[in-house]
Amino acid sequence: MMEATGLLSAGESTTAMAYIKARRGISPRQMKAILLVCMLAIGIPIGAWVSGSWLDALVSVEFAFVGLGLGLLIIQRLAGTSLRKALAERGQAYEQVLTFRLTPETLVYDLGDLTMAARWPCVTDLYQTRKYWVFLVQSSAMVLPRRFFATPEAERDFIVAAMSRMTNAALARSPDAARFVRR
Repeated sequence: MMEATGLLSAGESTTAMAYIKARRGISPRQMKAILLVCMLAIGIPIGAWVSGSWLDALVSVEFAFVGLGLGLLIIQRLAGTSLRKALAERGQAYEQVLTFRLTPETLVYDLGDLTMAARWPCVTDLYQTRKYWVFLVQSSAMVLPRRFFATPEAERDFIVAAMSRMTNAALARSPDAARFVRR
């Protein structure tokens, strides 16, 4: 049995889970780029039509982007504070100990008072983001922060052990893990 343990902040795994969408189609970065291009494609011509000046339209759209950026920054700042407050009101800790355990039969995700276990045939993918390993378990995700490993060798050993338990089909859908192990 192998395990990795560390502190997980509330909402932290949401970042890693955004990339699940990328594995199923369009990535978060692609979505943002599409939205920005659409804002430009619509905003500039309509602004020019309304104001009668392409320059005025460009300036207006630029300020709209600045406003959008400021709004996103404010939302990001407020979200963390409001999440901590909401958790405190419910008597829950913002950070909890997460233990990821590999047994011969199951992948175990033990977070505070919550324990989830998945039999290895249910694990469909294993992929790496910059800060996390994500185990797709049917349509859910179990997120393992890479910082839980003291050394790159410990991380590699853990991923090798996980891969040794995965099905061939899941291994075929896990090129990130295969590349990581070959390094």
